[in-house]
Amino acid sequence: MTTQRILLAGATGAVGFELLRLLRARGCFVRTLSRVEGNATRLLGLASEVVVADAAEPGAVSGALAGVDTIVSCLGANVSTTLRERRSYHDVDVVANTHLLEAAKRSGTRRFVYLSAQPGPGYAHTRYLAAHLQMEERIRASGISFSFVRPTGIYSALSDMIRMARAGLGTVPGDGLARTNPVHPVDVAEALAEVVAGGPDVLPVGGPDVMTRDEVMRLAFDAVGKKGLIVHVPAGVFRATSVLLAGIHPRLSDLLEFVAAVTTSDSVAPARGTRPLRAWFEALARA
Repeated sequence: MTTQRILLAGATGAVGFELLRLLRARGCFVRTLSRVEGNATRLLGLASEVVVADAAEPGAVSGALAGVDTIVSCLGANVSTTLRERRSYHDVDVVANTHLLEAAKRSGTRRFVYLSAQPGPGYAHTRYLAAHLQMEERIRASGISFSFVRPTGIYSALSDMIRMARAGLGTVPGDGLARTNPVHPVDVAEALAEVVAGGPDVLPVGGPDVMTRDEVMRLAFDAVGKKGLIVHVPAGVFRATSVLLAGIHPRLSDLLEFVAAVTTSDSVAPARGTRPLRAWFEALARA
């Protein structure tokens, strides 16, 4: 049987790293693409090959696709409040992934699996979601076989809530009643692995538990053993700050716009994940 040859972009992220482990356990050849050399060192010994290049730079990834059947992109700017750069979501998610797509077409890569995001009517207009949906459309138009995996939200994006819980004060935009079912990084990685060789065009992925935003915050308090206090901040405060920061810090502006919308709207997808958020929070609290 021919070994599947895969380029995995974003392998140092929470989902990408778990996917790398899954694919290598299956015997796949996996070449990883990472922007920062220091981050890429943790992949040595696990990945078949490690390439260090910034996909956001034109021409930087041209050689990375040589001999590859499938590209899986987990590449994208995260939604953590720990911001290391100012580039907007468009400048990372769309620009970098478009360079990968163009290189894939030139090299004859047959399939593109993209880690996208589940859109909802209350937040699909945000620049964060717009970047993902724009990239989906570019992949659709390319003629390459594709699958889009769309998680509602990934547990790793909620890690800041443990920091708030330890301080005894949780900030929740809006009234805290919007529902969501975020999903474990391993569950998302398993969904991606499921469609590497073929599968549905779009695969929504939700976690096992549907909770309100307040319930998520209380779960974080439980994990650290504190009762804590939840403070509801009007979403308009986040939106106004987003507008003020647009020309100063594009990433933070995009993030605040997204947070204001997604935390005050339902974000629920079919439950494919099985790993509970409570266990994730408890593990973080013990770390």
